[in-house]
Order: sequence, then structure tokens, then C-alpha cells
Amino acid sequence: MRRSLAIVLGVLLLCFGTITPAHAATLALTPITLGNVFTDGQPVKVGLSTDAASVTWSAADVNGTVVATGSQAAASTLQVSVTNRGWYKLTVQAGTTSAQTTFAILSPVSTAPVAGLTTNRVGDFENTAEAWTFYPGSEFPGATGSFALDTTANHSGTSSGKLSGNFSAGGAYVSVNRLLPSVNATSVSFWAKTPNLSFLTFRLTDSTGQVHQQRLTLSGATDWQPISVTRFDGGKQYGHFGGANDGVWHGPAKQLEIILDKGAITGATSSSVNLDDFTLNALSTKPTTPLGDYESAAEGWSFYPGSEFAGATGSLTYDTTSLQAGAQSAKLSGDFTGGGNYVAIQRNFVPVNLTALNLWAKTSQVSAIGLRLTDATGQVHQQRLNLSGSTAWQQLNVTRFDGGTSYLHFGGADDGVWHGPAEAIMLTLDKSLIIGGGTTAAINFDAVTATTPATYQGAGTHFGGSWSPDLAPLLAQSGARAGRDEAYWASAETTPGTYAFPAKVTTYLQAYQNNGIDPLLVADYGNCLYDCPDQLFNAPYTDAGRTAFANYANALVNQYPQIHNLAVWNEWDNNAAGPANKAPDSYLALLQATYTKLKATHPDLTIVAGGDTDVTQQAWFQTFCQLGGLKYLDVVSIHPYNFLHAPEGLGAAIDQVRATIRQYNGGVDKPIWITEAGWYTGAGSPVPVDEPTQAMYMARAQLTIPEHDVDRFYVYDFKNDGIDPAAQENNFGLVHNEADALGKYTPKPSYVAYATAARQLRGATFVGKEFPGNSLIDQVYAANDGTPFRAIWLASGANTTVTVNATGPVQVTSLYGLTSTFTPNASGQISVTVGVWPTYISGSTVTSVVSP
Repeated sequence: MRRSLAIVLGVLLLCFGTITPAHAATLALTPITLGNVFTDGQPVKVGLSTDAASVTWSAADVNGTVVATGSQAAASTLQVSVTNRGWYKLTVQAGTTSAQTTFAILSPVSTAPVAGLTTNRVGDFENTAEAWTFYPGSEFPGATGSFALDTTANHSGTSSGKLSGNFSAGGAYVSVNRLLPSVNATSVSFWAKTPNLSFLTFRLTDSTGQVHQQRLTLSGATDWQPISVTRFDGGKQYGHFGGANDGVWHGPAKQLEIILDKGAITGATSSSVNLDDFTLNALSTKPTTPLGDYESAAEGWSFYPGSEFAGATGSLTYDTTSLQAGAQSAKLSGDFTGGGNYVAIQRNFVPVNLTALNLWAKTSQVSAIGLRLTDATGQVHQQRLNLSGSTAWQQLNVTRFDGGTSYLHFGGADDGVWHGPAEAIMLTLDKSLIIGGGTTAAINFDAVTATTPATYQGAGTHFGGSWSPDLAPLLAQSGARAGRDEAYWASAETTPGTYAFPAKVTTYLQAYQNNGIDPLLVADYGNCLYDCPDQLFNAPYTDAGRTAFANYANALVNQYPQIHNLAVWNEWDNNAAGPANKAPDSYLALLQATYTKLKATHPDLTIVAGGDTDVTQQAWFQTFCQLGGLKYLDVVSIHPYNFLHAPEGLGAAIDQVRATIRQYNGGVDKPIWITEAGWYTGAGSPVPVDEPTQAMYMARAQLTIPEHDVDRFYVYDFKNDGIDPAAQENNFGLVHNEADALGKYTPKPSYVAYATAARQLRGATFVGKEFPGNSLIDQVYAANDGTPFRAIWLASGANTTVTVNATGPVQVTSLYGLTSTFTPNASGQISVTVGVWPTYISGSTVTSVVSP
């Protein structure tokens, strides 16, 4: 029987040929948008390569729950129908072959001013008040077109500006332009989206009226793409005309113009480009909080007639004919013919920890104005700000709040000592200060701004090592506003006394600047031109070596003026090899030489130091302080790694460092920055955390830090440094390594949790804790716009429900950024489930949160 079957099979094979196994499809996924990170309204698109006729896909959230599925014919792009904010894993199937990647959807990042780089939004295209004007290129007749708000396409907000041009009847270009506020911009950034343009022409008019023109090459992508202009008197096909006509930039900028050229269109006579999120970026050493730009009555300024001295009348109006910035100013008018002593404008605000107050005033009728600031105790501090007598706008700067001309105080603590933060402001027009003894006067105010301490979310990067700076926009999109990196001494000084910093340092610092990232650079490590023991982290240990190190640090700051913060060495307490022997006294000797040199040449530079004390190195730091080390630093840097524990333990390490500072600094604080802390994933040893736990811990750390008065928190680090799951250093990142099978820079869940917390905390003030019970942690904050919010989580244990008492709608935001609005029931209550992950609850209608 077997012989007969074999004969039959042999005949069949002769008739039909050899039977081949089924073909396994090829399949690959690649990011189209950087890191597969999208913002609200952006279609989720991933590059697809397959030889299969079609593919199926599914997207699962961080819990593994499939939230969407679909299928499509083979194409170069896979579009995924997921629109809710969050982190997702995408699985694609082609026959028996599958591939995976991750993606994230975030809310747009805020463009509020930040230290290091102040951003001035000049084009968000949410309404027509920005006064963009269409121009048909009339010197080359024939072109037609238009410029209008487009609600069908936007990078952020609800609309963008759409410039359209038609050249079927001739012409060379169409454009859109606008006048600009007076800003000494160092770069311009915006987003563009076009179906077929290969370039845009960019014009910027300087203070002399000279037009600087260059060509901006587009990527060919049809989705939104970021564009930055960092040099105004250069670039591709640069030209200039008008004004000084010397090819030299004379700031500030007066006008901006974007041109759609006929020559940029291939195979057609018409095209369009959508524009969004135009910002002028200016270097700044201090962050600011606007208290009065008077562009809207919604700021909350009100008129006060000085009622305790009856008789005065007056008003607060908005003046569009006299302004220092924006479209209008505030005009305070007073009439004392019926009596009274003063009139004023005033407003309350979310507490602001201001270090200076700046405002502009214009009047020809009074010799001075009155300023009243209310501190956290309710004490009012009053002083007089003298005017020059000029009828032009005058800028007034106040750096001391418990002093000044004609100073007095009352209410609250009533001790004549400033107890920040500030809670209210009043600007007064006094009858006694009217020039010539008149009974009526008026004064305009504009651009009232508080200078505040720098408080940042940041991240460690390794652009000074091997990282590519193409990652920088993804860092900015996370909400990070500070980056910590290096410029190695040995690479910069290869000939004694001669400094040539590698081109990659210039490149990544420019990438930082283009993306609004404030740099903290670390001056490190040793250099074998000087003290050179045969070890990796050779540390200076002779006076000559320390002097050479100080000269290198000075050369670094000279070369890159955008550096406002410089750290002296990295983790001396762990890695200063050789005769220096990691010792506090050897570090102090290096720090003293470097600090003295830098402060003599760059007195405003912030020196960050302290050995980067780990939680296990408190004794080292105490010895350093005993030796007098605190005299030679402006900020104490610590690395309180506790990656085997929950982040709330960071507080104990911070508090211990602060107690030591006060003990050896006459009871006075020094600022503390956490310049490294994080949790690693993977399969290393000691046992790492899983990716959802890393995400949860990352958010809880960001939320815990403000309670302990830490100005900056740099997560270590932003990107996985490799792909070996067993290597700790390969797995601290918020995004995957470029060689990862999941795709270049694709997000881990921690990226989204970090981004959500950074958005919540941007410009926020920590107010305190509430205790709803049931072991809940309830941190209360005031957002930069005055809206109160809180972050609630359990340190451990099972989920629980809290009751939110509110008088109106409440916004609840998850760890991964998904926001829902809830309306209270008839009893004025909302039930919210919380767990070990932070939940954000915001809204001015919230009165309390209680645990059942």
C-alpha cells in the first residue's frame, strides 16, 4: 500500500512541480512624524513597507486594552484612527508577519515665556486681530490669491492661516505680512503645511527698513513641518534691499512676510500653504510672568476710587491710541475737584514669587506714581516710583519691595519685611503728585511684568557625546524647558592654551536655542595635557591643572554666550579618579579656582556645583560644606537616585541637603537643583521597574519636587542609550533608542506621563497639601493663568474613589493626558477614581476633595 501511494505522489509531482511553502510577507514600520509623537488634531500616520496586498492593525493602550482596529490596502503610509491623548502600542499584521511600534498623542505645548528664551507669539491665527495682510505681488502683475483663517487644518488651537496663490494668468508670487511688536528676536519659528511647495521665501524687515530675504527649503512632506530661522542676514539665496541696504541685521524686527513663489510649485499653476504658531524668540536671562498687558478686561484689573478718602472720581479705560506693546494700554484717570486723595487700578492674582517688577508708564501730568504690593501675609508694601518728566513711555524697574522712596507698610504681618509670594498689586494716581497743583490727571500703564525665579522641567541629554541633535524638537515637545549636557575639556583643548570646541557642541546648542531649551552645561572631565593619572575620569589635582580647568570653563562660556548656567564637574563624589581621590577638599580647590575665574569675567553666570551628592553621599556633602564650599557656588546640584523606591522618598534626601546648607550657611538657603534622577526599565539588576511604573514614578517625582522648593528637575535621561535590556544605562530614557526594533525615538509610556505633568506644572505655583484621608496624597497648585488644580494619587494600594465638591464643571486629566469634563450632580458632587497614578483635577469651581 505504501509503495502504491509513493508512485501516485511521484506522478503528481511530475505533473505539478515541487510544492513550495507559503510566502511570509515582508513588513516594516517607520516613523514619519518625529518619534511617532503627535498633538491634538494631527492624523496618526506611520510609514509602512510591505509586499502583502493588505494589512490589519490594532492599537492598545498602556494597560494592553485594544482601543482601535482597522485594515487597509498596502501603501507607503498607514493611518491609524486614534484621536484620544495617550500612549499606544501599534501592532500591524501582514499575513503571518507582524511588526510593532509605539506612538503618543499629546496636547500642544505652551508657548508662555521661559528663561533662557522668551517666546513672543505673533501668529496663532485664532482670530483676525493679529492683522495679517495679503499682498498679490503687484510688481509682477497677474497673480491672484487670498489669505484666510482655515478651521479645517491647524497645528494647534482651532485654526491656521492659509495663503493661496494662482498664477494661471501670470505673476511671480503672493504673500502675507504683518507688523511686529518691538522684540530683539534671535530666531523665528513656525509650522507649515503644504501639498506641493518645495520652498517658502522668508522676509524680515529690520529697524532701518532694510528687508532681509532668504529661501526656506521644505521637506516634501504633506503633514505639518517645523521651520526655524536662526540667522536673519544670511541663508539660502540671501538678498537684501531698502533701509540701510548693507546686508547687516539691525534689530529689532519691524515686519515679517511669508512668500508663496510660483517657482516653488511643480507641475501646477496654483498652490497653498497653511501657517501656524509663529513665534519670535529672544534670549533672556530671567523668566517673566505678565501681570498687565491690558489686551483684555479678563486680566481682572479694576478701578478703585480711594474710598477711604471720599470725593475722588475717575475711571479705568483701555486706550488703543497710546500703547507701549500689543494693541492697547490701560488709562487711569482721576478727578479730585470733589475731594479725595488718590485713585488706582488694582488686581489680585495667583501668588507670584517675583524677584523684580517692571512696568511702563506714560503721562505729562504727574511726577510719580504709587505702587502697592500685597505679600503672602496680607501686608501691603507701598512706595513711590518717580517719573522723569518726559511725555514718552518710561520703563520703571522695582527690585526691592520692602523699601524705596516714601516707603510704608500696613496690614498682615505689619513688620516691614517682605514675605513672598505677592498676591495683589495696586497702581495709584495721587492728587499730591499732580504737576502744577491741578485737580485732574491721567496716566497710561502697559506691560506690567513680574520677573520670577526659573522653575523648569528638564532632561539630561548626551548630544556632547554621540546623540544626534535631530532629537531636540522631541525634547521640546515633551514640555521640557531645560537640557543638561557636556562639552568635554579634552576635546576642546588639544594644544595647551588653545580652545576649539567640536562642531557638535555648536550644533546642539543651536538646536537647544531653536527649540526653546535653556542649557545647563557641565564643564568636565580631565585633560591629559595637565594632570593625567592613567584612569578614565582623571581629575585635576595640582594648582596648574586647576587653573587650566578654570581657563577651559571660561573659554566655554566665552564661546557660547547663550550659556547662563554652568556646572563644575559631574559627580566628583563618585568618579574623580587619581590623586584627587574623589575627596571634598580636592573638589573645593577646583571649584574655588573655577568660580573665582568665572565670576570675574561673567558675574551673571549661575555656577552649579556641590559634587552632585547622591542619597548615599550625605557625609561627603557635609564635609564639603564644613570646608566652606558653599561660598563658591550659586546652586547646589544633587543626584538623589532612588530607583529601587517610590519617588516620594526624594523629599527626605532634599530636606537633608537643605538642612546641611542652612547649618553651614548661617541659616540661609541656597537653591537646590536635581540635575539627575530617574528609574530604569528593561531586565537589568537590581530588578528594574516596568514601563508603566516608570511612567507613574516619573509623574509623581515631578509633582513631589515643588513641595520641597527645588527650582529644577532634570530627569536622567531623555533617550535610552542603547538596546541591551540588561544594561541599566540603556534603559533610563523616556524614548527608545534609534536602533530599537520599535522605531527611532518612539515613546515609552514615561514620555507621555512626563509630558502631561510638564504641561500641568508649567508656570504653576505649589500652594500646599490637603488631606482627604485614606492615605491619599493631594498636592494643590495654582496654574500660571490663575486656575487652581490639584494632583491626587495613592502612595500604594488599591484604587479608591474621591468625591469632588464643585459648583460647576470640573476637568479631570489622566496620567497620560486624556482630559474629561464632569458636571456635578444635584448635590454638587463628582466621583473620581484614583490610584497610584496621579490624576489631575482642575477648575475654579472646585471647593474641596474628600475621601468617602
